[in-house]
Amino acid sequence: MYAVIETGGKQYRVEVGTELEVELLDVEPGQSITLERVLLVADGAEATVGTPVVDGAAVEAEVLGATRGDKVIAFKYRPKARRRVKKGHRQELTVLRINDIRFGGKSAAESAPKQTKAESRKALEEAAAKQAADDAALAAKLNVAAEAPEPDAAAPKAKAEPKAKAAKADAKAALVDAEPEPEAAPEAEAAAPKADATESAGSTKGFEIFEDKAGEWRWRLVASNGEPVAVSEQGFSSKSGVVRSLDVVRRNTADAEDHSEVAADETAGKGFEIFEDKAGDWRWRLRASNGELVAVSEQGFSSKSGVVRSLDVVRRNVAAAEGHTEADATEATTDAAPKRSRTKKDA
Repeated sequence: MYAVIETGGKQYRVEVGTELEVELLDVEPGQSITLERVLLVADGAEATVGTPVVDGAAVEAEVLGATRGDKVIAFKYRPKARRRVKKGHRQELTVLRINDIRFGGKSAAESAPKQTKAESRKALEEAAAKQAADDAALAAKLNVAAEAPEPDAAAPKAKAEPKAKAAKADAKAALVDAEPEPEAAPEAEAAAPKADATESAGSTKGFEIFEDKAGEWRWRLVASNGEPVAVSEQGFSSKSGVVRSLDVVRRNTADAEDHSEVAADETAGKGFEIFEDKAGDWRWRLRASNGELVAVSEQGFSSKSGVVRSLDVVRRNVAAAEGHTEADATEATTDAAPKRSRTKKDA
């Protein structure tokens, strides 16, 4: 047996044991109430429709408590009038449980077959087992989805950018054990001090020390593919000074756990700093514990993520560089640090 009741301007189809939320009623939790606006009563194949209510029909319910519905946002806007009104509303509700439906001397609660405690317990156990199986299946699907390799989100972005410099961001971040992209060659030629053609062909990964045209000794870090990664920020008056500075570079690179984002003219203290130069390229620089600049990036990156990924490349190459090689004199670049006198820190 079931019935259709009306309360709060809404209609509900209810049976014995049904729990529903209705418009707020002036009742207390635990109280029993009778809903007399019954619009329809159905018992098997027979149904009685009220005009508008069914005479002699009543639905008994127990008040379980009170709750609130979902928030509803009402926004009113009038163009060209500077009028915008936003209001939120949550409807107060009463939770009921249907205990009985009475009509024509019949009671739905009395006529319903009673379930024993053993049957109730068995039904609960079956429902719990089904829910556990559904949860296990969902967890297995989530694990499979998590183990699946994620697509490289940076590749489509690089293809979509019209400029060749944007397409080189990911190639610069993968300098180790990879040949440079064809598009990366012009930028590398413009931004990095290069050795002679014969020396570039025979160079290996690690540190190279060289004497620039100004007569100062410098070092640069070269990846396994011959691509320059970093260059010394300052020059040294002697070869021994730049050789000793390589230990400082290795020690500060190992101590730099993370990086800080700063402006081009700001200082974070020590460790790696990433910043955007005047040309719009992202670069990194390494500072010692005393704030002295140790190394700067040899080339710029079109995105912040590219220069962040390049820091791992720098750490790997510094760790793999066992010694150093001496290269021939090369032309000084515009990115090189200005000439400065030697101090005690250089020793």
